[in-house]
Amino acid sequence: MDWSRIEPWDYIVINVASEYHRKFDMVEAEDIKQSLYEWFIDHPNKLTEWEAIGHKDAKNLLYRSLRNQALDYCQRWKAKTVGYEKDDLFYYEPELVEALLPAVLRVDYSITHKLNLGRTGKPTAPNEGGNLPVMMIEIDYAYWKLNAEDRKLLFFRHAEAMDFKEIANLLSLGTDDAARMRHKRAMRRLINKIGGFRPYRDEDTKDSTETEESQSTVSEE
Repeated sequence: MDWSRIEPWDYIVINVASEYHRKFDMVEAEDIKQSLYEWFIDHPNKLTEWEAIGHKDAKNLLYRSLRNQALDYCQRWKAKTVGYEKDDLFYYEPELVEALLPAVLRVDYSITHKLNLGRTGKPTAPNEGGNLPVMMIEIDYAYWKLNAEDRKLLFFRHAEAMDFKEIANLLSLGTDDAARMRHKRAMRRLINKIGGFRPYRDEDTKDSTETEESQSTVSEE
């Protein structure tokens, strides 16, 4: 790809490389940048589509994709440095965290035997190896690292089983949709504190302007 296509977005490459070098200090920032430049080479169609919808939207989409690229690259190098396989990494899926939150927040581990956490195919949860208590401890630890507003909303939703309309009224959020979006952001912050989301496969196809609703984000603090 011609450098002139990349240059207008080089500030994003620099910012993302710096961000992930701080998170993975065993990986050189320049190496992360090279990986991000490779994203542009591998995704010319996607870049064209995103540039066509306007600078602001293209910027947000590029930040999302380049952060996923950086996360995947850094995790591979961390695995190589520390001496484990990248496939050994475990990601807490939102559905799994939501299933466990009531037991964690109520400090009632007796209800976990009612949970159906089984998955088909390759095991994706430590509970399948007898590590359910470890998962719950990690979720609890992450919960207490959130700000008070996020903790309150998650508690009302998952410990008190309130619906979003009740939460909106109690927290003066205006509408149940506003409460739902606040909950979604709180869940993302919680998951980011216990390892983050699984990097998605970023293909260079047409109609690539998926919204935030259809793909995971990897960094929202």
